[in-house]
Amino acid sequence: MIRNYLLMLCFSLVHFIIWGQEIEQLDKSLKDATTEEQRFKALLELSDYWSYQDTLQAKKYLLQAKPLIRGKDLLQGIYLFYEAGFYYGNNNPKSQAIYMQAEKYFKKIDTKESYRYRAKLWHNYGALEQQKDDDKAFLDITIKHCIPYALKSGDSDLLMSYFTDVGMLFYNHKEYEKALEYYFKAISLVKSPEQETENLLWAYHNMFDTYYMQNKLDKCKDVLEKSEILLNKLPSKKLAALFYKNKARILIKEKKFDEAQQAISAGMKLADQYNLYWDKFALKYEKAQAYKEAGDMVSAKKELSELLEDPRGTMSKSRLVMINEIAGMEASLGNFEQAYRWTREYKVLSDSLGALDFKKLMAELETKYRTAEKEQAINLLESRNLLNRTFMISGLVVAGLIGLWIWYAWNARKKRTIQETLLLKQQREIDVAKALIEGEEQERKRLARDLHDGLIGQVTGLKMNVERIARDHQGKHHQDGHTHHQVDLAVVTEQLGTVISELRQTAHNLEPIVLKNDGFEEAIRHFCQQMESTSTKINFYARGLESLKDSNIELPLLRIIQELITNAVKHADASKILVQVGVEDNFVLIEVEDDGKGFDPNQIRRNMGLHNLEDRVIALGGKLKIDSQIGEGSNFMITCQI
Repeated sequence: MIRNYLLMLCFSLVHFIIWGQEIEQLDKSLKDATTEEQRFKALLELSDYWSYQDTLQAKKYLLQAKPLIRGKDLLQGIYLFYEAGFYYGNNNPKSQAIYMQAEKYFKKIDTKESYRYRAKLWHNYGALEQQKDDDKAFLDITIKHCIPYALKSGDSDLLMSYFTDVGMLFYNHKEYEKALEYYFKAISLVKSPEQETENLLWAYHNMFDTYYMQNKLDKCKDVLEKSEILLNKLPSKKLAALFYKNKARILIKEKKFDEAQQAISAGMKLADQYNLYWDKFALKYEKAQAYKEAGDMVSAKKELSELLEDPRGTMSKSRLVMINEIAGMEASLGNFEQAYRWTREYKVLSDSLGALDFKKLMAELETKYRTAEKEQAINLLESRNLLNRTFMISGLVVAGLIGLWIWYAWNARKKRTIQETLLLKQQREIDVAKALIEGEEQERKRLARDLHDGLIGQVTGLKMNVERIARDHQGKHHQDGHTHHQVDLAVVTEQLGTVISELRQTAHNLEPIVLKNDGFEEAIRHFCQQMESTSTKINFYARGLESLKDSNIELPLLRIIQELITNAVKHADASKILVQVGVEDNFVLIEVEDDGKGFDPNQIRRNMGLHNLEDRVIALGGKLKIDSQIGEGSNFMITCQI
């Protein structure tokens, strides 16, 4: 116990030394700044640092940076990004509104730095949506904005944090193996010691939570050890409070309750210092767990009640867990009336979240409560009445429980049947789409062969006959000196040459030979060059396409890209088209963006239709996102797992 306490004391001393070094380094960056832009960014970093500890200091540095913007869009966006961070956690609606103002400035700039800030601001915006219990919005934002912008910025550290975020969402819905898959995907991006950042530590913390829920304590300890080593290396200690929380959880499992409380106290000091409310919330919850496991239900209940009374604790799922625990504690203390009251509150909140049916739990607690309430009246009755009523109540309770069990089993089976039917329907739709696309490809190949072997050969023979006729009449002259029929035959020959060229091009498009001979990336580049003109510039960027080897995947992907580029050229009147195709960790990401006239995605589906494109995406098991407004260009993003 003394050894653990000394280790925590040493860790705290190291933290305060490094904390002093961090502020010294930031002050030095400000003093050493030689340009206005360097001074501007140093002031904003200082503001961000103090925003966790002293809002007056943070505001002071923020105001000093503002005059240095000088009308530059990038600097204006960066300033708004940090200003939104100043309000983050204190005035969330204002913070989100300012993030969207920053997005308008960054959207004008096509640089890696701009994309990095866009990824970060959308992440913060989505995190605030998640605090409002909207996991779906957070996931949509992460997939639609954060991950693509992180890829464009080339920042693998950011990408690591967003993979971790997706893993967290699976964790929140108890999909633990899926969560671990994304945590490992995040950690795999670290290739050198320089990439061991706070985001890696964040991935470790979330991985610990997942192993903890699976009761894999050996793996928890291994991850905790890696976290401690990394935490000692990092200059910032904003995630140290979570380390202490995880350490306390291990100590609670080992029944070392006093040491667990010491770890929680150390973590709370750091959470207070950095003004980290949610970390303090988590530590206080673990404090209640330590009391509960030690058998002190009164103290545990007090800690949880204080968390529920905190107006900042708006996460409904967290409240749901705590209410359920307090109900159980009241029941274990024999306070059935209080347990029943908490259980009713639990049901109301869980129903509002669309949670599972908890009627069985309520019925059991209600029976205990009602039974205890009636005991005094029953004791006043004659023994015969007491016996009769006891039998009657017992029979009703047993019948009620049996009825509840039958109802629950029937309802669960009904839900399972509906879900299985839906999955079968979706799979059937995918199979149909695949069959249609395969049939279409076969028909394209047949047409290509027919054109090449039949029509092109016949037209070529016709051209040769016309040329022969022209040669046969070389000696016969018109009055103007030209050979007989030579003028007309020359025109016909030229027209036949044009027809042959167009037929060859059509056959080539129906069955792209360049895909077979030169590969997927070269086939895309070749098509981009074909579609490019003096009025339309097409930029193509590829990453990791050499890992694609399956022609059954390459050809549908090529058709999708061809369709998107063709639409942008023919229908959007675009002057610039950006085509990006990347493969990473068995995921294909396709993005085609143009500066054309845009459209209403809902209207275009009804009038022109994107059914063919959507069918191809569905057949690959992918997802299509369309972001377009009239007059503001279009952005098509497709993701699919291979």
